[in-house]
Amino acid sequence: MTELMIKPVRYGIIIGLLGLLLGIGWAFWLVLGHERIHKSLEKSAVERINAQAQTTAKTVQDEHSQGQPSTNEDTHQHEQEEKPLQKDEHMDMMSEGQHMMQTGEDKHQHGEGMHDSPIMELAHKRLVRGHLHLMGLGLVSVVVSLILGFTSAPSFFKTITSVLTGIGGIVYPAAWIVMGYMTPRLGAAGAEAYVTLIAGPGVLLVTFGIVFAIIFLLKDIFSEK
Repeated sequence: MTELMIKPVRYGIIIGLLGLLLGIGWAFWLVLGHERIHKSLEKSAVERINAQAQTTAKTVQDEHSQGQPSTNEDTHQHEQEEKPLQKDEHMDMMSEGQHMMQTGEDKHQHGEGMHDSPIMELAHKRLVRGHLHLMGLGLVSVVVSLILGFTSAPSFFKTITSVLTGIGGIVYPAAWIVMGYMTPRLGAAGAEAYVTLIAGPGVLLVTFGIVFAIIFLLKDIFSEK
């Protein structure tokens, strides 16, 4: 009897258990591969800073090229004074990226393990949340599948719902991991927007499974009375 109840939802249970295994594996990688992860995030942050510096320099050059030459001596002198300042700003932005990488390397060498900027701290937090969501939603997927298995829902509905719930339980945490890696490159808001199309369906699939499991569970409870 129990075997017949579990059979329609076995794939959902397997996917949920897979999510738990991925969560455990990701936790090990966060610890054992911390230095590699940190260097990868630093590299993305440096690339972003350098790209911003190049964009700023190009904008300044375009503004000067589009402007009409002034015959006023004071204006000409003012422009000449601005150029070194703009070059200095550009060099400061470029050196900031190099300084970030050097600072990160120094910290690793001294074993401090600290994150050297708020954006790096946020990136690491998002990567850790990926692990937490994998563990939590993996467990939710297994529980939802088991509940569905013991309800009076049609077998095909049990299979579809359990599988979709399991998939959602993996897709949503994956969005957090991707967002963590993209945070130094795109910024906090940019990384969030980048994974919206991944995270949204994941949340909907898990919610779909939980809602229908509750509906059929309540239906069976009250129908028995």
